[in-house]
Amino acid sequence: TIAIPPLSIEERRNLWHRLVPVSSTWPEDAFETLVKRHQVNIGQIATIAETGPETVDEANAMLREASRHRLGNLAQLLECPFDWEDLIIPDWMRLNLEDFIFEARERSEFWEYDEARRLFPQGRGLIALFTGSPGTGKTMASQVIAADIGLDLFRIDLSSVVSKYVGETSKNLERILSRGAQMNAVLLFDECDALFGKRTDIKDAHDRFANTDTNYLLQAIESYPGVAILASNKKETIDSGFPRRRRYVLKFPKPDARQRLTIWSRLIGELAGEGRLKTLTAELSRLSESVELTGAQIKFAVLSALFVARREKNALAMPHLLRGLEQELMKEGRGISRRVHDMMIGREE
Repeated sequence: TIAIPPLSIEERRNLWHRLVPVSSTWPEDAFETLVKRHQVNIGQIATIAETGPETVDEANAMLREASRHRLGNLAQLLECPFDWEDLIIPDWMRLNLEDFIFEARERSEFWEYDEARRLFPQGRGLIALFTGSPGTGKTMASQVIAADIGLDLFRIDLSSVVSKYVGETSKNLERILSRGAQMNAVLLFDECDALFGKRTDIKDAHDRFANTDTNYLLQAIESYPGVAILASNKKETIDSGFPRRRRYVLKFPKPDARQRLTIWSRLIGELAGEGRLKTLTAELSRLSESVELTGAQIKFAVLSALFVARREKNALAMPHLLRGLEQELMKEGRGISRRVHDMMIGREE
């Protein structure tokens, strides 16, 4: 077996100019981003050349479309409609995510340096671990990252990976990582604790095989050369060897009162109009202070409230929001206290 080494950035740049002559007229910054972002081979550039893209955006779109089928039913392509304004997180976390994005853009050039490759023979992939309660923004952050980088985001379907049969989980993950390594995409492993659970004390053959699987999975993800995000609601169940090897391990906190108000306001302002938002501003401020919620809970509460208002053929009002909120809290066995309810509808003593 002879493994042909990947093209360098300079080789890719020259091939684009030779096979797609119109690329010499594309904006320099956009062309350089294309060359560095997509680590393509000769055949891929030649295929694009046959189609004849006129603009750099067309070439980008063709490259993304050409690789989307490679994971088949092993992963789901996620839309990435969100931007930084939609992601309400602490400043320190945003700074870390921006560092991650910068590295994702610059990494292909960095790993061409002989010194970097010598000192890091393994672990050249860019892997992040996102933890935190459900609804705190882990998936949205992944979507913002992929959109900012300009790559597709694929959520791995764990039902197609995890198997009760010894060795099958390892084989399934190997298929995903080997195919993902040939794509220009971000892989999202949701609920990754199902893959990277803690190794246990060996009491029988089952424990031995389970630990072998975990060891293999840890080594496989360590060797993955691309960009991947692993998300989990339960960091404590993940094997300790995994976070220790990651440079980006971020725990997403629940939003504080100020952040909750921002989320309420942006959702209502965009979906119900700025006029409705202005009418509800004072009540939303009190609600944000009184009830602790995640961003996802606020989002679904607003959605339910909007349909209640539409059913009644009325403008969105606080009673509608309280009904939507009650639906969300009931999922956790919680409810709105009488004090908060009365305060929201103006009957507080």
